[in-house]
Amino acid sequence: MELFTIKGLKAGPTFLFHDQAPFQDVLQAVTDELARAQGFFRDSPVVLFFGDRLLQKEDWWKLKELLLGEGLLLRYAVATSPASRELLYKEGLPVRDSLAAPLLDQKTSPPAQLKSADTLYMRRGLRGGQKEVCDGDVIVMGDVNQGAEILAGGDVVVVGTLRGMVHAGYPDNKDAVVVALNLTPLQLRIGTMIARADDDQNNRRVSRPEIARVKDDHIMIEPYQGKL
Repeated sequence: MELFTIKGLKAGPTFLFHDQAPFQDVLQAVTDELARAQGFFRDSPVVLFFGDRLLQKEDWWKLKELLLGEGLLLRYAVATSPASRELLYKEGLPVRDSLAAPLLDQKTSPPAQLKSADTLYMRRGLRGGQKEVCDGDVIVMGDVNQGAEILAGGDVVVVGTLRGMVHAGYPDNKDAVVVALNLTPLQLRIGTMIARADDDQNNRRVSRPEIARVKDDHIMIEPYQGKL
């Protein structure tokens, strides 16, 4: 297990902290990762998973200050240690002793969205202010409007117009791609690469599917020819 990882689970973005490593190392890993995310999780309700860690009050205060300083909304925490749960509860944070099932039970899944560890399939678009996080690929059957955000560990495919912000291949997968019927995002990230639309790009009207990928350490946009 890494010092700190972010998973897109059913409950929402879930921050998983290594429960055996020195907390100072974990804290530094969180600091580095949030710096790399460049504010992506701001205003996002997140779940905190502490595992078996016996959390100390001073450590929690440092972590809380860091997370709130990044503008995160703390939804609830998960800790298997009763002492850690009691500490967090007294600090005003809802707590649980286990994560909810991370994968969607297909028998009860709503038809509008299917989510697995590998793929998030959405039979709808995303409005401004909506945000989706998945550690695998994301497929959106609709438009991703300005102000909407997608963070994916793998590829992102939008069967519609992409105007929002997308980060494919998070955090450092440069092999990921972004495909859309109309690709006009204000900001596009693949792995560690970032591309921002200038005025010309934002106003361009391309009525053909396009694919964005990393070539020579730059994000290139090309006509999509039906294969990756």
